Amino acid sequence: MKLYKKYVLFDLLKVNLLLWFLFFVFYFLVDFFDKLGEFLSFKKPFYLFLEYLFWKSLVNIYEFFPFACGLSGILLLLWLARTGELLAFFSLGFSKKSLISLIIIGILILGIFGGFIIIFVFPKAAFLNVYTWDFKIAERKKQYLVFKEQIFLRGLDYYLIAKPLEPKGEYLQDILIVFLENENPKNIVWAKEGYYQNNKWILKEVILQKLEDNFYPKIFKESSFKFPFKPDTLVIVEKPLKFLSIKELFKRMKYLKKVGRPYQDILAEMFLKVIYPFIPFFLSFFPCFIFLKNYIPSHIVRPFLKSLFSFFILLVIFLFLEILLRKGIIFSGLILFSFMLINFAGFLLILRRA
Repeated sequence: MKLYKKYVLFDLLKVNLLLWFLFFVFYFLVDFFDKLGEFLSFKKPFYLFLEYLFWKSLVNIYEFFPFACGLSGILLLLWLARTGELLAFFSLGFSKKSLISLIIIGILILGIFGGFIIIFVFPKAAFLNVYTWDFKIAERKKQYLVFKEQIFLRGLDYYLIAKPLEPKGEYLQDILIVFLENENPKNIVWAKEGYYQNNKWILKEVILQKLEDNFYPKIFKESSFKFPFKPDTLVIVEKPLKFLSIKELFKRMKYLKKVGRPYQDILAEMFLKVIYPFIPFFLSFFPCFIFLKNYIPSHIVRPFLKSLFSFFILLVIFLFLEILLRKGIIFSGLILFSFMLINFAGFLLILRRA
């Protein structure tokens, strides 16, 4: 790699690290003072509060990473312009196209590399963030144990053992339910699998044993029951779709398809996770192009303000389309994808001419 490329990319990395640090500290302080008073009321060891803040900080990184990374391009150009290094590059014969292509490639690499790591870490961090606060600090009572992907639930008059097949607790496998009377078995239900639909549990390949029949097994291919527990009872921490991993989203979609329910929101969340690493590229390419197109050594502020304005316009467009997409308006996802394709086509055109 040529020396000037190393120099520019290293400066880009420094700008990103500075932005990430500033955003991290800001979010950390907001969370710290927002939750401190409530935490003190629980009279728990302070290390639990730090543990909560650690996981919450990882969740925050997911929120600000693409926007901070996207903003780094125009801030780098502003820094190079203020120090006179941008003018020096042009004086040495470097074209604007070659410089913008280098910066955008750097942002694209950071976005993809950092984005995939964050996508992998985020679901676990989101779970442990809520779990630490609800169970370790607020001491919300655990309703069941988890062992090797199976849940063991103790209700008022029943035991349940099952394996959840999707994160909302609406699709179970290897089901055993024992109903009690004076702590003795009254009815026993076995099933290969079952799902929740219309306030009922639909079980398949069922074996039913009742005390009144001396526990003689009755076999049903399919049967519906109204049990005293609902899917939300079977979830330790209820997670919004945004907090689910891609694997969990696939499981959720499989269940919804099985019971004939719409799953556009699952597809929308999958799409947003796929494009997440490319959001910095989407937010940075056009503003950087605007900055360099309008750059005049004697007027630095004007191109910066124009590029900053275009960055916020793109940010508003992205957030607006993201909201519509999560509301189930799939067409907004097509619009967002089209915007990204246009940006990518423009970038390829510059690369060819650089």
